[in-house]
Amino acid sequence: MSHKIHQLVFKEIPVFSLITVVLLGIFFRWANLSGKVFWVDEVATAVRVSGYTITEVTSNLLQQDLIERDTLLFYQTLTSERTLGDSLNALTKSPEHAPLYFLLTRFWLQWWGNSLAIMRSLSVCFSLLILPCLYWLCQELFQRSQISWLSVGMMSISPFYVAYAQEARPYSLWTVTILLMGASFFRAIRLNSKLAWFLHSFCLVIGFYTSLFSIYVALFQSLYLLSKITKQQLTIIKNYLIFSVVALLAFAPWIWVIINQLDLLQDNTSWMRGNFNLADIIAVYIGTNLLIFGDLPLSENSNPIQIAIALVVIVISLLAGIKFYPRWQNKLLKFNLLLLISSFVFLLTKYIYLDWTTIIGALVAIGILSLSAYSLYYLIIKTNRDRWLYIICLMLSLPLPLLVADIINQGQSSTAPRYLIPLQLGILIAVAYTVASKLDSQQPKFWRLIVIAFILLGIFSNVRNLNVSPFYQKGRNINNPAIAKIINQSNSALVIVESSEAMDAISLAYSLRSEVKYKVIASKENLTLYLNKFEHVFLLKPSTQLKQRLNQEPQIKLQQVYKSQVFSANEFPLDLWRIDEVRN
Repeated sequence: MSHKIHQLVFKEIPVFSLITVVLLGIFFRWANLSGKVFWVDEVATAVRVSGYTITEVTSNLLQQDLIERDTLLFYQTLTSERTLGDSLNALTKSPEHAPLYFLLTRFWLQWWGNSLAIMRSLSVCFSLLILPCLYWLCQELFQRSQISWLSVGMMSISPFYVAYAQEARPYSLWTVTILLMGASFFRAIRLNSKLAWFLHSFCLVIGFYTSLFSIYVALFQSLYLLSKITKQQLTIIKNYLIFSVVALLAFAPWIWVIINQLDLLQDNTSWMRGNFNLADIIAVYIGTNLLIFGDLPLSENSNPIQIAIALVVIVISLLAGIKFYPRWQNKLLKFNLLLLISSFVFLLTKYIYLDWTTIIGALVAIGILSLSAYSLYYLIIKTNRDRWLYIICLMLSLPLPLLVADIINQGQSSTAPRYLIPLQLGILIAVAYTVASKLDSQQPKFWRLIVIAFILLGIFSNVRNLNVSPFYQKGRNINNPAIAKIINQSNSALVIVESSEAMDAISLAYSLRSEVKYKVIASKENLTLYLNKFEHVFLLKPSTQLKQRLNQEPQIKLQQVYKSQVFSANEFPLDLWRIDEVRN
């Protein structure tokens, strides 16, 4: 009897553990939902959903003198003056963003009310839908519930997906559609029925209307299908082509919008072109892998790019040492290995700020990168070609086109971790497959420790992010709390921004006292008029031209009071300056 109870308890522990992990993931998604930085991309969401364009808001603010915070936030609120048609018109002025998420957000706000927490709660709900969709895809791939449940557990507490679950942007919904596109794709191939292909076509449509990047995912699905289908299975290709055309026809209205607004699309995505930096891209690709499982602890003086370079050297050194250990008597080999290790030491001592936090983070990163690489290898050698080839195609579906585009345009689209979600999903599934398979082996203790380590790392990362936003998520607005702290110390403050930074002013307004005033200016406006009216006059991210002009005016002194930490050359820092009057 006791033996049966013992077996039952230990059999059920993983179930209880999984339930606990999923519940923790749900808690982290809802915790402090309105307390995180409301950054410019979320401001753009609220503006378009409310029926305004960015250009329209900026123009209106330019025409006003001193602006109250309520005026700034007015453009973030649904009113009877702006209808669904206005929202659609605003969305067509940003054709690079497919409209589905934004329209759903408008309906969501109309139903539940207008607030920051409610706006973000829709993304939370979509993020929770990721879990069953991921389970479905893993079941279609492997037909093993242990793999599916383990992937769900890792996804539940993934700090990256928790972070984007709390953001009023379409990335949680996009993740759902990617998983649905994959699961319905395999189901349609397996059943090859009209209903199954229709379901896949529907998933393609919602994917396209969620993100234009979904087209790349569908394209790589096509390449995968063409690579595996034999002449005896031509009906599958026929059905796939028919229902893919149906999906494209359903997406035709937005294709028409893109064609008509092509110049506008080019302007809105101009930030993706130029400033090509291969080191930044490599660092983001490595970092994207790490972010699936944990936010590594970094000190303020640590540079993740330099750490990424050092980690590559670490991994290479370790692998080389393991592989060639019996040949250490070879003098040339010994010299090369010593040179490699010496280069690593040089990087550590000269270019990287080291403390215990950074060292621990580096060791964790080595473990994650090593397991990810091994998992891909294990997946390829242990599964049939149909399974691992699809995962590889999923992983390459967006990183590869973006990298090619960056090389051609000398751009930086690859440096946005949120654009690499297909890569993350492929790695997560590969790791879940490997760990689940190893847990069924004769020596599962080590892999149980791996699972526990992943759980603890995920929990630690999410607890650390309860009251702050991860450095990779909010762009330059990650500095809003520090900037707001300086401004809020003034009894009477005016924040001046140029029209190009008006959205940053709206973003910052969520962190400032209601008494703070704002002024949106053209580049040549006289600012000395405001010096005697306020205790402090601040400039938010002034342009080089504006700073040069102000420095030439003898009656004022321009002083930088906050300088943002910059992790890469492609960032646009949000700095704060103060204008002081020079008294004779």
